Amino acid sequence: MKHEPYSTRRSALLEQIGDGVAIIPTAPERVRNRDSHHPYRFDSYFWYLSGFPEPEAIIVLLGGNDSQPVSRSIIFCRERNEEREVWDGFRYGPEAVCDAFGFDEAYAFAEFEHRLPDLIASRSRLWYAFGHEAAVDTDVISALNTVRAQSRAGKR
Repeated sequence: MKHEPYSTRRSALLEQIGDGVAIIPTAPERVRNRDSHHPYRFDSYFWYLSGFPEPEAIIVLLGGNDSQPVSRSIIFCRERNEEREVWDGFRYGPEAVCDAFGFDEAYAFAEFEHRLPDLIASRSRLWYAFGHEAAVDTDVISALNTVRAQSRAGKR
């Protein structure tokens, strides 16, 4: 799969956000009944910027600022797991997603809430659509509160 159209779209958005940060999660899987899921359908905005077809993924776009002048595109996705891949299908994992989809950095989905406060600290703006996924909303609010609590240390 060629990632150039998606990389170009991310670059265009990074130019527009200045030194801000944008957080774009994909849609969650929906359970049909107990152990059966509906066929997965990714979030359209997420797909437009990534082309990444897996659930449990979040894009974080960091515009350049004084401390880090280079913009970065980061994806958080599920880790490879041979046992789950038997049931759910192939997973790229953080190791392969950068090469396959043109991201600068990739981390395990489980690391999102721990890394987010450092990613949003000292940024002028945060772009995130609240109300689509409660679990991600909670992580973003928690990260904002963590950064606000560190305001005496110079973080904003």
